[in-house]
Amino acid sequence: MRKHLSTLSSRYFLSFVASFLLLVPSILSGTELPPAGEQYAALADPNPAHVKKTKLTEDMILIPAGDFTAGTDPDIGYQECLKHAKSCEPEWYRHEAPVHEVWIDAFYMDKYEVTQEKYEGVTGENPAKYKGENLPVERVIWEEANEYCEKVGKRLPTEAEWEKAARGKVDTIYPWGNEVESNRGNFCDVNCNAHVKAHQFDDGHKATAPVGSYPPNGYGLHDMAGNVWEWVSDWFDRNYYQNAPRRNPEGPVKGHKKALRGGSFGNNASVMRIAGRSWAHNTRVSRRGFRCALDGPSSP
Repeated sequence: MRKHLSTLSSRYFLSFVASFLLLVPSILSGTELPPAGEQYAALADPNPAHVKKTKLTEDMILIPAGDFTAGTDPDIGYQECLKHAKSCEPEWYRHEAPVHEVWIDAFYMDKYEVTQEKYEGVTGENPAKYKGENLPVERVIWEEANEYCEKVGKRLPTEAEWEKAARGKVDTIYPWGNEVESNRGNFCDVNCNAHVKAHQFDDGHKATAPVGSYPPNGYGLHDMAGNVWEWVSDWFDRNYYQNAPRRNPEGPVKGHKKALRGGSFGNNASVMRIAGRSWAHNTRVSRRGFRCALDGPSSP
């Protein structure tokens, strides 16, 4: 028994030393994570199978820590809806208020929505209705989106993280400005079959578009408005903004529906607004996809 304990202790000590040596370059450079590549958690565990692998990929972008203004005046959503739809109701937008300041720690966000090629490469499945390797995967339920992110060493973003990332350093109604533009995102325009189509716009796609088809926002992220709704980690509560924590809110602790952000190819143009919020039961719909996030360098 004593010999066994001695051997086990030696293994733990050697694992600790190896983990420390792996961290030396980061300590000397003053960074928490490398710009790209694979980062392994420094766990003093003699069994490599227990070491959690966290992957920071080339197509992730660092969203810096800081405050941003979340939410919006509900009347803005209502007025934008009136510009582009035949039927609008003020109460549709009340859950976007009140406007409030939020602090978000630095994090990384996928530059693109997860494609069918990537999803199938990890899961072996492709539930999408509109097939194409570089099209966003859709018809994924929340659990599948969450599981995919975990499998690749990432996670779903929180709703607050998503909104900060979508704002892209600006305080405008849409990621690109204060008016809808055809060449900025994929929404229900003249090509769309839905009754909410805006005939005056033409974004070039009837359904989903290849990821990255439209210009990026101020952080370099593509399709933060339109293409597919994106699952986030939060439960949805229409009154959550009234009492949300100021620092790194993570949503309600329980609920019946998960939050979605960003709008889709089948939605009215006004739904592309940064502050727009939605929610859904866990059902398969061809307008729903996702992207992943990853914790960033620690805040000072």
